[in-house]
Amino acid sequence: DRPALTRTYHLAIKLLVTVALPLAVVITFLAAPLVGLLGGREFLPDGALALQLVIWSIPFGWINSVTNYLLVAIGQQRVLTRAFVIAVTFNIVINAMLIPLYGFRAAAISTILSEIVIGAAFQWYVFRHLSPTPWRRLFWRLGAATLLMVAATWLGARLHLLLGLMLGGSLYLAATIFLGVFAAPERKLLAELLPA
Repeated sequence: DRPALTRTYHLAIKLLVTVALPLAVVITFLAAPLVGLLGGREFLPDGALALQLVIWSIPFGWINSVTNYLLVAIGQQRVLTRAFVIAVTFNIVINAMLIPLYGFRAAAISTILSEIVIGAAFQWYVFRHLSPTPWRRLFWRLGAATLLMVAATWLGARLHLLLGLMLGGSLYLAATIFLGVFAAPERKLLAELLPA
C-alpha cells in the first residue's frame, strides 16, 4: 500500500524533526555547561563550539535513517550503496579541502553537509520510486516554531539560561499546537498508536 507507506513516512520524519529541532536548540544553548561538566574547562570554548555546530546534523541524520529503511521497504536497497559512496566521497573531499584551513569547525560543518548530500541522494530515489517529499508543507510550521523558540530562549537566557530554555520550550510547544503542525488525520493516527 504505497499511499499508506508514503503517509507513514511523512509522519515519521515529521515526528523526528519535531523532536530534533528543539533538541538541537537546547544543546546549542547548553553546549558550554555540558562540555565543561563532561570534559572539563580545558575543552572550552572550542569543544562547546564543536558541539553547537555538529548538533545541527541530527535533523538531517534522523530523516536519513528513516529514509534508509523506506528505500529498503520499497525494494531499492541496491541504491543505498550508491548514495553512501556519493556521501563518503563528498565528505573526504570537503574535509581534505577545509580542515587544514578551518580545523574542527570544518569537520563539524562537513558532517552537516554530508548528511544533506546523502539525504539529497536518498530523496532522489524516493522521488523516482515512490513519490516526492513535500518539504515545505511538512516543515514550514516546525521551522517557524523553532525560530520562535530560538528567539525566546535567547531573550530569556539574557536573564538566566534556565529561564530562557523554559520560555523557549514552552513557546515551541505552544507554536506547534497553534500552527497546527500535525493535521487531524495525523493526530488520529498518533492517538491510535499511543497507550490509552
